[in-house]
Amino acid sequence: MRRSAAAGLVLALIAVLWGAGVAEAEPPEGVRVQLCPLSPTIQPSVERIGGADRFEVAVHASQQSYPDGADVVFLASGSGFADALSGSAAAGHKGGPVLLVARDSVPSIVTAELRRLAPRDIVILGGLATISADLEKSIGGLASNITRIDGADRYEVSATLAGWAFAPSDILYVASGEKYSDALSASAAAGNWGVPVILTAQSSLPPAVLSYIRDDAALENIIVVGGPATISDSVVETLSQFAPVSRTGGADRFVVSAATSAQAFCKDLPTVYVASGEVFADALSGSSSAIAAAGPVLLVTRDGIPDAVASELRRLQPQQIKVLGGPATISQSVVDDLANYLRPQAH
Repeated sequence: MRRSAAAGLVLALIAVLWGAGVAEAEPPEGVRVQLCPLSPTIQPSVERIGGADRFEVAVHASQQSYPDGADVVFLASGSGFADALSGSAAAGHKGGPVLLVARDSVPSIVTAELRRLAPRDIVILGGLATISADLEKSIGGLASNITRIDGADRYEVSATLAGWAFAPSDILYVASGEKYSDALSASAAAGNWGVPVILTAQSSLPPAVLSYIRDDAALENIIVVGGPATISDSVVETLSQFAPVSRTGGADRFVVSAATSAQAFCKDLPTVYVASGEVFADALSGSSSAIAAAGPVLLVTRDGIPDAVASELRRLQPQQIKVLGGPATISQSVVDDLANYLRPQAH
């Protein structure tokens, strides 16, 4: 499913892939193109993964993606987005979901899901200010091993997690730690290839991230996800000291989402995840679930499908589309419209 190809083959495949024209950026050299076999057992459908709140949405996503349990579960704060997004690529790579908790307590529905999953390992993302020591103690009987990945800030957590979860990687995705949207799509792409996503500030590369990149001797390509308003040209210039850098940019987060998908995924996908590009709450569990389904995350507004995303959906022709969040996040009219992008069933 995942492989590095010879440079000529890679570039040829990218050229074909880029022919759909969904992105404004040029495709980065050296980026691998995923081979995605069609799954004839999946019936064409659009399905909403909803819930009463973000905790329940994450649980329902976990239930669908890991019906037989999981060896590892990542726990992140439901109050912010940074640690959950850092954890998504790692969780998908390790074969487990991201579940959300409050700082001092685990919602009962999350506890029930932890028991159902029966993990050997639980990984807590973030320091004590994000997830308390009391909470960590309370889940001690739910797994054999409890590991906390923490740091002085979201950037150090991101870098520490990348070093913990991934071997030295030839490709690295870099996304904003200040806005959630680009990292959401980047995590799905990176996790499918088994490579990390690291977060950065807009105007400067945080020291922990710089240290991680400096120590990755295998690094050959860096993919910056987002335009200069999200990650500045000065950050790109700093990154270019370590490996060739390509930027996946665009007019807005929706164009960036479509371009990120087009770089990493072939057409005729079995499953695509759709999340809100306006609010982060229901989207936090999306990337790890998308990785489990070997598909991308595309962003929409509450009441519409942006043109760039519509174009990418037409190229992908998925058999299934899974929509993260309830009608307050993504309207029923959008769910109905998404059915128009499903691959026609063969007769």
